Amino acid sequence: MKKIETRSGFDYGKLFCAYKDRQRRETVGKAEDGAYILHVSRKNEEDEYYVLDEDEYEEYLEKAEKNKTVSVFRYRRLKKEADGETKPSGGKITSFETVTLHTSGMRFVSETEIVMKDGQAEVSEYGIRYQDGQTVRVLERRAVCGEAEALALLNGCRLLSWDGFFGPHPKGVLDGTMFNLTATVNGGRRIYASGSQNFPRRYRDFTDGLRKILNENNIT
Repeated sequence: MKKIETRSGFDYGKLFCAYKDRQRRETVGKAEDGAYILHVSRKNEEDEYYVLDEDEYEEYLEKAEKNKTVSVFRYRRLKKEADGETKPSGGKITSFETVTLHTSGMRFVSETEIVMKDGQAEVSEYGIRYQDGQTVRVLERRAVCGEAEALALLNGCRLLSWDGFFGPHPKGVLDGTMFNLTATVNGGRRIYASGSQNFPRRYRDFTDGLRKILNENNIT
């Protein structure tokens, strides 16, 4: 691990927080040249930055997963990137098979699903019911739109950047909406995101876009 001689405020892209307490915080990120950066901050002290090699990066990633400062789904993706099995998130969605958004609250449970069928995107909204001890999806409405319109929504909301998002429930908030998103895009790439009253950027744009498609293209 090599220390970088630089002033506080070094610009890097954050990947995850590895260790956190009242006195010390360690954040792992990436510099513009692709190097892994460890940012160490202590109360009332100047920040320090270090370059991590691949083994050191994986050690911090494993520590972050054990300390629950990185979600299990994001851990899997970052681990694959560290092992060179996949490319970092980014780019655009050029095709998709399914996108499923499961949401629940105190008085509702529902799913909205986009499925590609015969060159068109079929958007379905289901209510989740519990009958005879089993979970049943009840179709409430369905709409069909072109593939281009669906891709525009997914890319406009930057759905690829959601992969690995985990939003813990905010302190002091008694209730709210929980969500879980799964998607298969770009020929087999899987996307996972979840949270409780804590959502990824442009989440509302995504749900508003789904509602717009269902309202304007309803076939049920």
